Amino acid sequence: MRDDLRRRGLDAAIPAGSGSARGEAGSGFRYAFQIQPGRHDIRVDDRVRIRTSGRETLGIVLGYERRLGLVQVLSLDWLGDRLSGPELEFDPTWLLRELAARLDEIAEDPAAFHPGTVLALFGRTPPRLSLGAVRLETSMDLNPPQTAALERVLGSETQLVWGPPGTGKSRLVARAALELGAEGRVLVTATTNGAVDEIATRLIRLASPEQLAANRIVRVGSEIGASAADPSPLTELTLEAALARRVKAGAGRISAALGDLEGAYRIPVDANGNAPPPHARAARLLSLARTRGDTEVSRSVGRVLLELSRQSAAVLESADIVLTTFARLSVREELRELRFESLIIDEASTAPLPYVALAAAYTSKRAVAVGDFQQLPPVVSSDGPAAVRWLKRDLFRETEVVRETAGSFELPSPRDQLCSMLDVQYRMDPAIRALVSEFFYDGRLLDAGEVEARPGARSPLVLIDTSAMGPSVERVDGSRRNRVHAEAIVSYLARAASAGQSDVAVVTPYRAQTRILHELVRGRLGRAAPRGLRVSTVHRFQGREKNVVVIDTVDAPPGRSWFLDERRNPDFPRLLNVALSRAQSMLVIVAAVEGLRKTLPEDALLNRILARMATEGHVLDARTLGHPSQSSLESDGMTFG
Repeated sequence: MRDDLRRRGLDAAIPAGSGSARGEAGSGFRYAFQIQPGRHDIRVDDRVRIRTSGRETLGIVLGYERRLGLVQVLSLDWLGDRLSGPELEFDPTWLLRELAARLDEIAEDPAAFHPGTVLALFGRTPPRLSLGAVRLETSMDLNPPQTAALERVLGSETQLVWGPPGTGKSRLVARAALELGAEGRVLVTATTNGAVDEIATRLIRLASPEQLAANRIVRVGSEIGASAADPSPLTELTLEAALARRVKAGAGRISAALGDLEGAYRIPVDANGNAPPPHARAARLLSLARTRGDTEVSRSVGRVLLELSRQSAAVLESADIVLTTFARLSVREELRELRFESLIIDEASTAPLPYVALAAAYTSKRAVAVGDFQQLPPVVSSDGPAAVRWLKRDLFRETEVVRETAGSFELPSPRDQLCSMLDVQYRMDPAIRALVSEFFYDGRLLDAGEVEARPGARSPLVLIDTSAMGPSVERVDGSRRNRVHAEAIVSYLARAASAGQSDVAVVTPYRAQTRILHELVRGRLGRAAPRGLRVSTVHRFQGREKNVVVIDTVDAPPGRSWFLDERRNPDFPRLLNVALSRAQSMLVIVAAVEGLRKTLPEDALLNRILARMATEGHVLDARTLGHPSQSSLESDGMTFG
């Protein structure tokens, strides 16, 4: 990774001549930074660490004009209108260095932590397993499997909850957090901000107004940013919002100090009394003071920032439930001194074990991991033995709840007291569920009554065969694209839109294919594309769902596919499961069927699934997609009964 950064000129922090806010975005705040033109190979979606005015936050690159040296970044936190002397750091290995430092602290002083919780969660010592009583009214709407899992969570020191797609994992986690929060402080954590925000959203709906107003539930490091026109309720849970409420109530005389400094600089006060967040006010003052060379005001703002840190720690100390990502847990100073009675890990299959150990070491009483070992594993760049052992292996396999031998694995026993299973799903059409359940869940996955009763597509399973069109694959920047497949998919999207389908996703293994799909959709369909269309790689689609999901396999002969062959890519079955199980009403697979039969082993998982799709679904020759009529729309399964 560092070698790649060095080649791209990103191996050291890059000073920016200026930085300024350009408005709010749906998931944060958009900033523009001016750097030296032409020297750096910065790419869209690069992660970046932004340092400015004594603060730092994480961001994502939205765009880069190399000739002008203009970098557009989505910042996860508000940093102020204008930034003085910012630095941009593109080396993601600093997160691992921070994690290593936290683990070293545990090794040097284990008495200050809870290594017993780590050992129990990792299966090194036997945990106490029992049942606990469900007490809160908010938990009474759970279904029987969810209730049974919650009872085990409340009564046990350690519990793994296996939740296949659509079975209500987030629903269970939110209720477990409230139940455990009534007993002591709870840490809710996951690898991604999206997973943490999903739990936070559910807690907002379930918690009492008194809990929210009193800062009993706090989200640290949310990606969600609200705009004035469309405020997000999640902003009310953020640490910054909780701190603002505390400051407004007079804590630390921060509000008065900021008001005095703003008055000295004649900064206008909002007529409606809606002041920016305290950190944003302080950042603006510090920027002005440095611009004017005003050392006295700079020192005063420094004292305010120190008091803000104290008050942030006080907010977290008084919270019953703290939500954050693993990465934030390892880097945020305010979180390092906190200790918890209970830990809940969501999306546990994607959680690297060292992060799991860190979170468990902060927890004295109970550790719960919720996830699906048949979905995405941790995303790791290295294939070194230490990375494979400690970063690519998930907690279900580490505890041997899932036993692996000679490349195959045995699913947990239904009688395993350490692992509860949620087996009733609410997402997929029964035909899609049957396909997913048979190939990935040993037939254990069942449909909720409401799924069986809802109207669905006339053909929930559709296979678009491109074999007769002679598709071929191009290699682009280490990725792959298939223009024939892209053309067929755009034609199908036109049909979907004309049939009234707006909630559609196209999912593919390769980033180069997403780029050509985006280009063709914009150029051919424009506003005629399905309104809710999303084109994504499989990795980026974890945790999402759409009414119609189109899976583009991309690969075609004569080249052999490494990615689609589970013997060469052991992660492929889990990635395929993610793609298949995102569909609610209709699943469409685009594939060169004859070519894959020749280039993949006969018994390859993808070939077996395509055979099942051909037997139980509707098969379309991709050549017929050119000019849809209403009758062909109905025969293609695009209408709903």
